[in-house]
Amino acid sequence: MKDLYQERIFQIETKQGRLRKLFNLIYAIRLFSFIGFVAFLVWFSVSQDNFYLACVSCFFLLFFLVAIKVDTVLILKQKDLNSRLKVNLSEVQFSTFSFQSFGEGREFINLNSALANDFDLFGESSLYQYLNRSITKSGREKFAHRLLTQGNDISQIVRYQSAIAELAERPEQLEEYQSLGIDICEEGDEQERLLNWLSESGSCGRWTHNLLYIYPVTLLLFIVASALGIFSSAVLLFPVFYSFWVTSRKVRIVNRVHDELGRNAKLFGQFEKIIAVVENGEFESEFLQQITEKFKKGDKGAVSSLNQLYRILEWFDYRYNMVVSVLLNTLVLYDLWLLVRLDRWRNENREFVAGYFKALSEFDALIGFSRFAMNNRDNVVYPEVVDEDFIFETSQMGHPLIIPESRVNNDIVFGGKPCVLVITGANMAGKSTFLRTMVVNLILAMNGAPVCARYFRFSPCAILSSINIRDSLSQRASYFYAELLRIREIIDSVERMPRTFVVLDEILRGTNTKDKQTGSLGLLEKFIGLNAVVVIATHDLVIGELENKYPDIVLNRCFEVELEDDELVFDYKLKHGISKKINASVLMRKIGIID
Repeated sequence: MKDLYQERIFQIETKQGRLRKLFNLIYAIRLFSFIGFVAFLVWFSVSQDNFYLACVSCFFLLFFLVAIKVDTVLILKQKDLNSRLKVNLSEVQFSTFSFQSFGEGREFINLNSALANDFDLFGESSLYQYLNRSITKSGREKFAHRLLTQGNDISQIVRYQSAIAELAERPEQLEEYQSLGIDICEEGDEQERLLNWLSESGSCGRWTHNLLYIYPVTLLLFIVASALGIFSSAVLLFPVFYSFWVTSRKVRIVNRVHDELGRNAKLFGQFEKIIAVVENGEFESEFLQQITEKFKKGDKGAVSSLNQLYRILEWFDYRYNMVVSVLLNTLVLYDLWLLVRLDRWRNENREFVAGYFKALSEFDALIGFSRFAMNNRDNVVYPEVVDEDFIFETSQMGHPLIIPESRVNNDIVFGGKPCVLVITGANMAGKSTFLRTMVVNLILAMNGAPVCARYFRFSPCAILSSINIRDSLSQRASYFYAELLRIREIIDSVERMPRTFVVLDEILRGTNTKDKQTGSLGLLEKFIGLNAVVVIATHDLVIGELENKYPDIVLNRCFEVELEDDELVFDYKLKHGISKKINASVLMRKIGIID
């Protein structure tokens, strides 16, 4: 895909080059037409009413105004090309796994800290950093939530698959959507402020609505009467004072609305544009059609409604100019007119806006998965989802964050309930990486995304793990006690949710070897009694002997290491059986710790 993006970059840069030439031409035309306008205007003024000179001067003025209009259009085109160029340059970085400069999503870790920390879902070089392309805050939140929570609804997973697959075949639409989001700058609570405002009652009563029609007519009558000499012109001060009195009664409400919503006018205008891309998508997949249908609810639909709100909030900015504000309030009670327009908009749209934003976040969260599918189409496959107690079958499965040229893929088939997969191996042989590979691909699969494999068949499940346990000095919890608390949480969850996939890595490290072996064996038998599915990576070969006691439940796999010419050789290939080789002493000798 890198070649595709580089070709697109070349096309955009070519268009930018042509655009620069047009800018130079338009600049010359503007300069020439302005000079012509001024020159013929001066000639006309000294030639004593030469009609033809006036016409020529007007022609140059018109030409100048047209050139300005064209220049404005070109500026917008230039901005669009710059945004599209940024999108494609970013995708080149993603395709070469140089994505460390993008958002890490650390703010979402606490949504499920155990899963997030155990499998590097957030932070530097994380799955979130690699996948996320969401352009809205709510979209990023939705995407993070999708990574951290798993659903068991197979039909929903299949709908996600169809939506992601369809978007992955629409690079032009993805580019347009992402380019429009380049300049979106959210403070974080704009949507919440708008929704809170929508839940409030109206700011203006029926009398205020009627006053907006009565006042301008009355003012006009006063002006006409004064012009005809019926009243003194001093009488005009009455409507002026009245307008000041009426608008001052609402000034606090107007200022609050202006402060809470007015500054977000540009943002809502940008939302309108990105929603238009989605609404006009003419999608075929069921889930994307459901999203577009949500945008069409209401009398006008999301695009038209947000455009109307954007225009109303833009009109608030006229209040920044004191002279204009006083004049407009004197003529048409401008502040009240704005409140009435907003009240009308609120009444027409209050039940639909939350749905618009929810649909936008749903679509926004799909972009990252779709880009992943598009960028890795030669190395991924859409999984087969089955409704069985538990099944995990895959061939040539690898970790999506490892560069394909360095990636070592493995096959694994296990399932049933209860089921225990024991993975043994030497230090650095690949046990922990394999656990992460399984879980990361399972997370992708349950989100409807393709996985890094040649074949993948699975049953949806919840994922619980105990890997990166941290002690806590502030809570006076030792590492061992913290790990026991985590295991207790897992057992309680398995009892509540039978369809749970438990992942353990070197458990009970905080105690002696004998206690560790006894505790580990007892824990695994506890899980077997709970009819659970467990994968455990361990150095304790004794745990692998459980296969003798539970031949139909426990499955042994291992990663081995070879010693060639006093050098450790890792092939990172998963093998049958229990590991028999060690490497700690060899490593210690190589770095000079022992002789």
